[in-house]
Amino acid sequence: MSSNLDRIVNITIELQSVVSSGASFDHVLLVGPAPAKPLEDVTIPDVGVYTDLTAVNEMGWVSEGDSADPVGVAARIAFSQSVKPSKIYIAVQKKDSGGSDLEKPNLTLSRAEGENGWYMALAAGIPEDDLEVMAEWTEAREKMFGYSYADPNDNPVSNTYYRTFGICYGDDTGSGDTYKHVAMAIRFLSYEAGSETWVNKSLASVSTSKFTGTEMDTIDKDPASYYILVGDTGLVQGGKVRAGEWIDVIRFRDWLKNDMQLRILNLLVKRPKVPYTDKGIGLVRNQMIASLKEGTRRGGISEDQYNSDDELIPGFTTSVPLAADLSDTQRKSRTLEDCKFSAILAGAIHVVKVNGSLVYSY
Repeated sequence: MSSNLDRIVNITIELQSVVSSGASFDHVLLVGPAPAKPLEDVTIPDVGVYTDLTAVNEMGWVSEGDSADPVGVAARIAFSQSVKPSKIYIAVQKKDSGGSDLEKPNLTLSRAEGENGWYMALAAGIPEDDLEVMAEWTEAREKMFGYSYADPNDNPVSNTYYRTFGICYGDDTGSGDTYKHVAMAIRFLSYEAGSETWVNKSLASVSTSKFTGTEMDTIDKDPASYYILVGDTGLVQGGKVRAGEWIDVIRFRDWLKNDMQLRILNLLVKRPKVPYTDKGIGLVRNQMIASLKEGTRRGGISEDQYNSDDELIPGFTTSVPLAADLSDTQRKSRTLEDCKFSAILAGAIHVVKVNGSLVYSY
């Protein structure tokens, strides 16, 4: 390239940085003990990433047979679903300071917290008595936690949690039935956040449960989930967290917050500055709208609709302050506040009730 070009036309191109949070709303973290029979010359990471079942087996976890390890079985079920995960994370419970018993699983979770990329922690071989501490740990983070339990009348996680869900397996004796939460998580996390509802889908490598009507009512009121035969097809029922909110709503809320944060942050990073004027505030508002539009595209936020009076009901609204209405103190702080939005959840249809009549003539 001739240097004389620069003498006549000088061009400088800046490569802009783009910020990514590294957050994921699709991947699971299995939490459980190391292999019962560790392999020699194999060092298992405290928190590892595995792209298939072979990689898990190579660490020493047995996934089939009478000698199968809990983590091995959970991993097998994860990779057996119709839409296989691209990867799973596994956090290994260590022995406590005495060296004889396993540490409490909340300590294992704390060690895994620094590993970016996983969203939903799943118990694998954790005693039911220790599930509550995992739920407590999760509630204070923007993560979720899933578990399975046996007795419809005795949910081991008793408190109200917005980030924890359970699935009851009852008297099932199949090798994978105590890991139905793993199958459930992998099945529904395969969908984009906002596009799914956590019911009415089939699971692989686990059997359906048999509950009485009273037991199913108990689980519904608890609330928790269960996997039963409907017609000749196994379907997940329930789909709620312990607090009674829908699982998909919690996941979508987490995704929306992260997406909007990143869009606004990248606006600030890419530009030399965003002025504290109506134009600059409008740029922030545009990023809010872009995030909400993506939420609508995914199916988490309702599209615009009309009521019976033909009045428009927008799927979402936004508001930001006018620069002239802000005090000198606010402008000097360089912190923009009072940016707000309201969005209508799209929801989902789980049950359909139809009333009809048969007549001889109209």
